[in-house]
Amino acid sequence: MTLPIPLHLLVLIPMIAGAAGYFLPQRAYHRLLLLVNVAVVAVALSIFRDVRWGSAIVQRVADWPDWIAITLVADLYSAPLVLLTALFFAGTFLFSTRADYLDKTFLFLFVLLESSLIAIFLSGDLFNIYVLIELGMLIIAILIMYKQDKQSVYDAMLYLMMNFIGMAFMLLGIGYLYRMTGVLDLAGLQQRLPQLGNARAAIVPYALIMTSIAVKAALFPLFSWLPRAHGAPSAPSIVSAVLSGVQVKAGVYLLIRVSQTFSAVIDAAPFFMLLGFVTSVVGFLLAIAQKDIKLILAYHTVSQVGLIVMGLHLGSEVAFWGGMYHIINHALFKGLLFLTAGIIIEEYGSRSYAEIRGVLRHLPAVGIGTLAGVLGITGAPFFNGSISKYFIQQGLQGDLGGIGMFLINLGTTLSFVKYSVILFGTPNAPQPPQRDPWVACISLLFGLACLAGGLFGGPTVALVYGPQYSAAGALGLEKITSFVLTLAIAVGAYLLVVKRIGGLLLTVRSAKVSFNQITVLLTLFFVGLLGYTWWSV
Repeated sequence: MTLPIPLHLLVLIPMIAGAAGYFLPQRAYHRLLLLVNVAVVAVALSIFRDVRWGSAIVQRVADWPDWIAITLVADLYSAPLVLLTALFFAGTFLFSTRADYLDKTFLFLFVLLESSLIAIFLSGDLFNIYVLIELGMLIIAILIMYKQDKQSVYDAMLYLMMNFIGMAFMLLGIGYLYRMTGVLDLAGLQQRLPQLGNARAAIVPYALIMTSIAVKAALFPLFSWLPRAHGAPSAPSIVSAVLSGVQVKAGVYLLIRVSQTFSAVIDAAPFFMLLGFVTSVVGFLLAIAQKDIKLILAYHTVSQVGLIVMGLHLGSEVAFWGGMYHIINHALFKGLLFLTAGIIIEEYGSRSYAEIRGVLRHLPAVGIGTLAGVLGITGAPFFNGSISKYFIQQGLQGDLGGIGMFLINLGTTLSFVKYSVILFGTPNAPQPPQRDPWVACISLLFGLACLAGGLFGGPTVALVYGPQYSAAGALGLEKITSFVLTLAIAVGAYLLVVKRIGGLLLTVRSAKVSFNQITVLLTLFFVGLLGYTWWSV
């Protein structure tokens, strides 16, 4: 089909504008990039429309032949994520309009990160994906340590080192695949792999590549980098929001893409389904132990990614699309929570939930946005998380699956009962609040999106992805009763258990995974996945 705007322009427009406008005055540069982001949203929306009501768009750069050209693909998996990325970056640009750290270098790096993420979602070539991930890693590390706080510099370097090792696994896997098949295009690999004759020949490159993707997706036990990066003490709030809202989803997206590429010869869905459940449980257990509000949110990114991965690998169509919808929902409510957490920390001069009270009275718009995010992530009726969790739950089999989902919901609710104490009580901020209309507007807009995603959840899934499922059960009396019961148990557990085991929680908070231990865990994960696939093929 003829493209009015080639796909590669979605990648190049932010990058070129960021470079070309760098020497403008700072305010003009910021406005230019904001306009560019609006243009990217419009282009992404147009491409999404063409894909959703047409067919997948495949562009071979420079018109080279199949499997040789750098291929860009917009389909029902990638096009919604590209649109989500564009909208998210536009929103964070508005949110941070008056931020004091927003100099020209930061802005350039920020739009460069946007370009790299969009390119990952569109790329149909495995080596190109590897290069883009490496580029994104370097940008993220610089953004994390941008304020040059000692702890943030350490966290950024640890993030870099762990991800470099993880990407070394991917590079080895890519080389192995190319030696066997002669192609690195994902569509080409999907055709060539079944022709190998022996399915076990693909096990080693599969395990190598999926180990590196498990690092990017922050799956158990390879998630220790994520809280350090997303919850870095001096990392700007919009960086934490983008990392948790969009960047970590690149790992989940690649998990889907690479699994589909190898699906004819290797099926590790049960392995990743169980791994997703374990990741979700471990994530909320570690979140409960934290006092730092950004670390509570960071560990819950681990937990929610685990839930998404579990839904995607349950073997149920409704659960799969529920997992895809939860990717969008998580970007909304977790991005919102990180943005508002940054404002709260600045206003109160503290990161400890025990030292912050009265946010709803002191910062009404930020408090309402935070409350909407909390209701979204806990799956409260009429908010977006309730719909995607309901669809995921439809794919669970038997009583054991129901118990597992209840456990995840209870752990999430308990964590955010603890987090929500910052909203109530008498404000104890040391100074009057700073008034920023953009902060209030974006906070309320994201909160409204969380509500709309719940009220119109079923139609939204149909609009974005196509399949039509009734979400009436998620808004029914049974689900409302279940949520109220879960909330009551969570409040009781917080008052009677969590508040009384401070010593144990301190021990958990103090435990750190060293770099040497991280490398051992990487190796063990690779060996475990290798063993499972060898046994299952």
